[in-house]
Amino acid sequence: MKTLFFKYRTVASVCTLATMAIFFASYRPAEKTWVAIGDSITYLNDHPNETGDRVTKGYLTAVTDEYPGLRYINKGYNGWTSGGIAQNIDKLGLVPADIYTVFLGTNDWWSERPLGVLTDYTTNKGNSTVYGSFRIIVNKLRSLNPGAKIILITPMQRNDFVYIADHKNKAYGSYRAKKGQTLEAFANAIDSIGQADNIPVVDLYHNRKLDIKKLVKFKRLKDTLTGQYKNYKYPASIDIPFDPSKDDYPYPIESVALTYDGLHPSDAGYAIITDALLKVFKKLDFKSAINTQKLASDTLPTRWTKYIDLDTYNKPFWNTDVVVDESVQVIRDGSQTTSKLLLPAKTIVSVRAADYSKVFVQGKDWEQADGKLVIPAASTVPFLTPADLIFDKPKPGNSFGAKTAGKYVLYNSGSYFMSKQILVTYIPAAGTKWQGPVPKLASGGLPNTIALLKKSKAIKVAFLGNSIEVGLNASNLEKLPPFMPNWPELLIHNLRKNYGKNVSFVNRSVSGMMAKWGMDSVSRITSQQPNLVVIGFGMNDGTQRVAPDVYRTQIKGIIDAVKATNPNAEFILVAPMLANPDSGFDGLQRSYKVELDKLAGKGTIVADMTAVHAELLKHKTYQDMTGNNINHPNDYLSRWYAQLVAGYLVK
Repeated sequence: MKTLFFKYRTVASVCTLATMAIFFASYRPAEKTWVAIGDSITYLNDHPNETGDRVTKGYLTAVTDEYPGLRYINKGYNGWTSGGIAQNIDKLGLVPADIYTVFLGTNDWWSERPLGVLTDYTTNKGNSTVYGSFRIIVNKLRSLNPGAKIILITPMQRNDFVYIADHKNKAYGSYRAKKGQTLEAFANAIDSIGQADNIPVVDLYHNRKLDIKKLVKFKRLKDTLTGQYKNYKYPASIDIPFDPSKDDYPYPIESVALTYDGLHPSDAGYAIITDALLKVFKKLDFKSAINTQKLASDTLPTRWTKYIDLDTYNKPFWNTDVVVDESVQVIRDGSQTTSKLLLPAKTIVSVRAADYSKVFVQGKDWEQADGKLVIPAASTVPFLTPADLIFDKPKPGNSFGAKTAGKYVLYNSGSYFMSKQILVTYIPAAGTKWQGPVPKLASGGLPNTIALLKKSKAIKVAFLGNSIEVGLNASNLEKLPPFMPNWPELLIHNLRKNYGKNVSFVNRSVSGMMAKWGMDSVSRITSQQPNLVVIGFGMNDGTQRVAPDVYRTQIKGIIDAVKATNPNAEFILVAPMLANPDSGFDGLQRSYKVELDKLAGKGTIVADMTAVHAELLKHKTYQDMTGNNINHPNDYLSRWYAQLVAGYLVK
């Protein structure tokens, strides 16, 4: 009996193990498909023999090595332009996919295709310009899978090109315009398409690692005086003639750097392209989508990826060709409707609900006239009235006292104002620009910080402030699309994008606090040994009418305490945004910037958000930019915070 039992148990165990083995062997993460549309740079991934065996791994193979559950389909075509792709879009055998990349532009430039203007894209003008071609391509991809992720890749810079298999096939580099158009203009066009349509862009043209000087080590050419071959580095090489019928191939194997022929990437060049693309994949959380079968959306660490591109959101409003998602609160007073944009609009690209729940229709919900956004009477765009904003009787939980005795101001600590606001993307009219403060890289003011960042060394940033730094009323904390992070996190995202992963941070801000609390609680950050401290008090101090000199003393107390533990620490002092001027919260906020200036010097600078907000209020209403109508910014104004501070840290 014992023997029989033992045999039975053994057989049962073997069966169980076999079943488990079959289960685990059969389990695979759900495979995802990536369709890569491009020219020869994409094509050569699967045809290394056509590179003279100078390439062993292209970017498609390298990316899928990092994502085992990702299968690529190579739709690269030698010499093709975006116009060729668009013309043949229905003949290419494109299939529904989870990810599409579009890597085109360099042949458009060389073949002298008209670049066109952004409205060729936004209004679907057809295939006569590069902008129009990209519209056709994007439309096709969205028709195949509306939920797919699309990534645009700009052309990289190029040196003089000579085809390894046919020396007569040659072209000069991007250092010179062709028919009045620069290759950089084509890269910028692709970037503007991404901004306008909220599509992530991998900008290879402006990637410093792919600078034209690094593409080849030299070009071997005949000295015009001696007739002897000589190795010429860029830019000296561009003035030396090359005769394809008589001269040796100018790019011997020892000249290979980031390209092997002046144009097409080498293994080293493809590695840089791969890294740039992987960064975008990571932002869009492809790894979790590819390597797991299912992950609940509320567990995703970056819920914003479905709605917005943080690189676009971090692009300074004062230095962009396309203003993306400027918030507007429509206010209707009888027959008069107010819907203010910061700058006159040349072209309004889109109007959508602030929570991304709806896209409003031009001609029905909105019009453009004389550079302004016009909201017709029958529009479905939400609005408020003056009577909604200031009234005679209090609304418990939804109002605060106004400056005017016996009056009350509308207030809501949740998502109410977001539900009423709209987001407008537009191209500003020519000659119009931001008139407020524009930050500059603080190399002199923050020498230690800038040195650490430029060298990509480990640096820790600490934030100490109030609810504005916590991010109250930012969409992420409200748990509503587009789930934009608070402004400190936006800033850190920007720093990591520009300087790498060695940027760490802690946010020790607490809602409702003032500078006195910050001074008394400074151990919350000194224990972290930060290199850079961003201090953001002033809103609540101003409401409580803390004397300006007392406020300055308390801020100085924070600085002194941090320096006592780390003498090399540096500081950014953020002068506060303004409270609603109609509310009782409006106090001494405007007076604090002058006091912060008295603390500025080497190692300490002031970011004047007070002046930024004041300038904005010359052109827009308070309700356009608020999360609670009292003293909190919405996503749009939070972006101004992040962009202003980043301007001192990122060139």
